[in-house]
Formats: sequence, C-alpha cells, structure tokens
Amino acid sequence: MVSIEHLIDDLHNGNEKTRAFTAEDICFDEIPGGIEVLINRLMVEESRYVRGVIVNCLKRTKDRDVVTKTIPLLANQSAVIRNAGIEILSAQGELATEFMRMLLDDPDKDIRKFALDILFQLKSINSAGLIAEALNDADINNIITAVEYLGQMENTGCTHRVNELFKRTDNILLRCTCLEALALIGDDESFHYINKMYPRYENIGFLEQYSFLKFVARKGTDIHLPLITSLMKDKGQVMHKEIINAIEGILLRNPRETLPFDLLKALSDYLRTDIPAINRYELLVLLGQYRNPEIFQLLIEYLGCQQSLICMGAVEGLGLYGRPEALPALIELKEKVGDPDLSETIEKTIVKLNQ
Repeated sequence: MVSIEHLIDDLHNGNEKTRAFTAEDICFDEIPGGIEVLINRLMVEESRYVRGVIVNCLKRTKDRDVVTKTIPLLANQSAVIRNAGIEILSAQGELATEFMRMLLDDPDKDIRKFALDILFQLKSINSAGLIAEALNDADINNIITAVEYLGQMENTGCTHRVNELFKRTDNILLRCTCLEALALIGDDESFHYINKMYPRYENIGFLEQYSFLKFVARKGTDIHLPLITSLMKDKGQVMHKEIINAIEGILLRNPRETLPFDLLKALSDYLRTDIPAINRYELLVLLGQYRNPEIFQLLIEYLGCQQSLICMGAVEGLGLYGRPEALPALIELKEKVGDPDLSETIEKTIVKLNQ
C-alpha cells in the first residue's frame, strides 16, 4: 500500500490530474487518515476541478469522521469552502443529523443558518423536528429560513406554530414567508387568521400581495374572489401570473358550471388589457371550461386576434366549450392561417366539435 506521506506529496503535485487521481485513490482505498488529508487539501486547493473531486469523494464516504472533520469548514472565511462543507455534510444522512442539533445552539447565527440548510437538504426523519426548533431562534432571518423550509417540506406538524408567528409578527418578510408556507401546510386556523388580517384589498400591503396570492391559489375560496378582482384592476399588469393562478386554484377546488357575473366581467375586461399573450391564452382556455353564454361570444371574438397564441387560446377554449355552432368560424379561420401550430390546433378542435 502506498504510504500516506507519498499520497500527501501527490496531492501537492503541480499537475491537477495527478492531485485529482490521488484524491480518488485515497477515498477508494480507504487510506487511514485519508479523510483529514483530503479536508486539509480542500482548504488550500485552488483548482475548481480538483476541489470538486475532493468534495465528491467525501460525499461518497459515509463516516462519522467525515462529519466531525467537515463541520469546522462551516466557519471558514471562504464562501467556497463553507459551501463545500454544506455540500459534504448534506450527503451524510443520519450521521450528520445528530451533529446539526448541536450546531443549532451555536452562538454564531451563520453557523445556525448553515445547520438549517443542511437539515433541509438531508430531509431525514428528524430534519423537520430540528428545523422547527429554529422557530425560536434569536435571529429573525433564521426564523424566516425555518418557516420557509417547513413549508417546502410540507410538514404540517408545525402549522400551529407558523400560524402564531404569522399572527403576532410585525416583520413583513416573516409574514410573507408564513403566507407562502401556509399555502402548503395551512389549516382552518390559518385560513381564519389570514382572512382576519386581510378583510379587504386595502389591508394587503404591497410586499404581501404576491405571497397572499400564493396562499389563495392553494387554499382560497370564493370569499377571496372580490379581493383578487380588486388586485386585478390595480396590479394586474405586474402580477398577471399570480392573479390567474389564484383564480384557477379557487375554481378548481370549487367546481361550477358558470362563473359569477362579477368575475366574468372582471376577466373579460382583463383580457382587453395589454397583459402578455401567454396570460391571455391561459384566460381564454380557462373561460372555455364554463357555460356562461357570454363566454361563447367572447371566444368567437378572439378568433380574429392577430396574435397566434391568443387566437390559439380562443380555439382551445371553443373546444372546451363544446358548441358545434363554432364550426363555421373555425373552418373559415383554418383556411386563412399560416401558422402550422395554430392550424393543427384548429383541426383538432374541429374534429372534437364534430364528434
């Protein structure tokens, strides 16, 4: 077996391929003391390629020593080394989880933040419970991170605590993060608190509007439609995707044959604004799913749009609406269009309406 001293010399070789192959050999042969040697080299290695090889070697090595010897990298002055440490520890599974519990009590708020990042990436059976401990962190940014991660992990065990944070915080960023987390893990209590916080459109702060719409898209009901139509009028030119997602979410969870008059009028007016073509396409397809008589005429009207994507939305909408009376207009349109994608969509809709 090659001596560790010889391998250390090769790790300092001027040829980066030699250094990379040496790191692989140390890992593959499980050389005693090799973990410490690789970590020491990682801290001074200038080649991104060789650093990547060392990191991958340490990630593949599931060993308590990897965890204990990598943790100090989290306090390194170099962001590159800190990120390498996070990447290595995030690959260690349950071996790393017990050590993250200790790091959550570290006096350095940044170390505590890195522990949260690692726990989130580990996604072990104990990760959510440990992340939840940070809901009491002394640093507001770590609390925000914990809320965000619990939401993304869809951990409903901490919903009541996130509800309480939302209810009592004055920090706008934390409130927005709570809204977005509760979109994923919220319960009836969340619904009550959020409705109480925002009884009218005017109560929704500018920075909260995006997060509020994300909540409504996942948890909203018909009671939110007036707030959304108000946002549509005021912020519709900058929040088009979020507004459409919120309306689609409500309608999907609350099926119906026809749309309420006020909502249909608001959507019809919104279509006539200069929102992007893709969003107008989405609205036309959405409208085609409902049976208001006005919708048929609206879809026929948009067959004459010069923008192919918007016209395609009207065609698809008519296919969903399902009235054969649209066939003459569709057949006439097919003879005029030169766009092959639009032509194909028209042909499919004609076939569908003829069935």
